[in-house]
Amino acid sequence: MQRRDFLASAGWAAAGAGLGVRAAPVAAQDGQAGTGRLAVAVARTFAVGQARVTALADGYLAVGSEVLAGITEEDFARLTAEAHRPTSPHVIGVNAYLIETAGQRILVDTGTGPLFGPTLGDLPANLTALGIAPDTIDTVVATHLHPDHIGGVVAGDAMPFPNAGLIVSETDRAFWTDAAIEAQTPADLQGFFDAAQGALARFGERVIPVEGQADLGHGMTALPLPGHTVGHMGVLLEDSGAQLLIWGDVMHFPAIQFRRPDVTVGFDTDPDQARRTRMKAFDMVAQDQMMVAGMHLDFPGVGHVERAAEGYRFVPQGYPYVV
Repeated sequence: MQRRDFLASAGWAAAGAGLGVRAAPVAAQDGQAGTGRLAVAVARTFAVGQARVTALADGYLAVGSEVLAGITEEDFARLTAEAHRPTSPHVIGVNAYLIETAGQRILVDTGTGPLFGPTLGDLPANLTALGIAPDTIDTVVATHLHPDHIGGVVAGDAMPFPNAGLIVSETDRAFWTDAAIEAQTPADLQGFFDAAQGALARFGERVIPVEGQADLGHGMTALPLPGHTVGHMGVLLEDSGAQLLIWGDVMHFPAIQFRRPDVTVGFDTDPDQARRTRMKAFDMVAQDQMMVAGMHLDFPGVGHVERAAEGYRFVPQGYPYVV
């Protein structure tokens, strides 16, 4: 299957105070494979210094090895089996993160909204279940302008975050609003541009473009992590000596790309650059023992990266028993 065919079939082109747990009710089905959604905790709150961060589940996407480059079917099957995961369907999560600090609420990415079908789009309901009204979000940060990260902005007839500004990489903004680039893009990928431009239009004059390593205030720094998109970036939160890197889409397949960081995905704008960025990011967070959060890590997507005999390994954050 070609890259553009997968993206179209998967719905990618459909768009025109303390350490603890927040648990909200979710509709559970019978939990048997292939029957529907699984009941999972929809949010987990933890501390980064004095700041509070909440991981929010948006749902999941079932994908397969056809979206990967640089790995054989045999190695894909071996690595997924060794990770005790099914080869088909192979499920990856979609997460977003809410930072509450200094009286501000900053939402890093907004999930998919209605763009990807019934297994995704849970973020608004999860915010509501936690008692967080969308109009209390002060700032939205887009790690990049792909539809599974800004789809929550274009949902419905009204702007869901009416009081928020949008921080976005100027490089990404320029790319997704470039008419010449859009004109050269296959028709079945126009939805990427539609979603990005729709999100930017909803914020209008409240779009805040940043370039390079930019100070976002409140202990947050935008870190360029290019390759997945030209302006893809992470958010480094530092507070009271603690650090968390929300790295966006540095990687997509936890069972594969930690052990084989050389493997790329078909929706990387520049696969070679994405590979280099991933290796550099893995090396940095392992060396510095920095906690990370990722939009496609298994929910809640928070933990540490360590070097391993084969590549790296991910150590999930332990359950926060102690307040």
